[in-house]
Amino acid sequence: MYRKKIFVSVLLASLLFFPLISETEGEKLFKQNKPEEASVALEKEIAENNITKDTYNFLALSYFQCGNYAKSIDAFERGLKSSYSNKKLLCLNEGNVAFAQGDYSKAESCFSLALVVAPDYYPALLNRANTYLVIQNYKKAKEDYSAFLTAQPEDEQAENIRRLIGYLEEQIVFQAEEEKRMAEEEARLAEENARIQAELQKREEERLAQEKLEREAEAERRRKLLEDVASSLKQTDSMNMTAGAEDVIDYEYESELD
Repeated sequence: MYRKKIFVSVLLASLLFFPLISETEGEKLFKQNKPEEASVALEKEIAENNITKDTYNFLALSYFQCGNYAKSIDAFERGLKSSYSNKKLLCLNEGNVAFAQGDYSKAESCFSLALVVAPDYYPALLNRANTYLVIQNYKKAKEDYSAFLTAQPEDEQAENIRRLIGYLEEQIVFQAEEEKRMAEEEARLAEENARIQAELQKREEERLAQEKLEREAEAERRRKLLEDVASSLKQTDSMNMTAGAEDVIDYEYESELD
């Protein structure tokens, strides 16, 4: 719901924040709601160096109305490099276009830059607060909304912003509690995993120790088996044969010598 309201307000801001006085043909065409013709005329005026402080802003908004967001952003960036342009206005509207595209990081950067150029540029402050709200950076959103109310207590949106700040305070508390709960749950899971890993390690060590005992027992069994076989062989007759004097073999032969 908030995002929808913010999106509409940003779109309106992107069209409303431009000067009321138009000097060039391109600016006139834009005010006549002819963005395509305006963009052509404004590019021609830039090429001819017929540039006012609002030329790039009208050009960027013309591209935006035509749905060409990339050219719109490019025109804003070109304008920021021009010595003639209204820098805070370009930053604000570039942030609005980035917001409309869903590029909230770019939008936040543009609104912040606008505030660097002009710290009291409250439309940029409010739009930055809206951006923080969308990306759920509730703490920074509350800070910007509170700063806006301090500077603009009678603004037509003041009452709605006060209510929103109340919701943000509740959300910040809830978010802190949720972060704490998640941290505790993460710690519990880490401890549980450590216990599981320790138990698995213990079981693996026990398995390896049992395998070692079994291997040693098997080696001992084989050693004893070999000893038993060797002992039995020593007790057979084949190991007790002798060649005493009574066993001398006589060889009888006739001499061939006379």
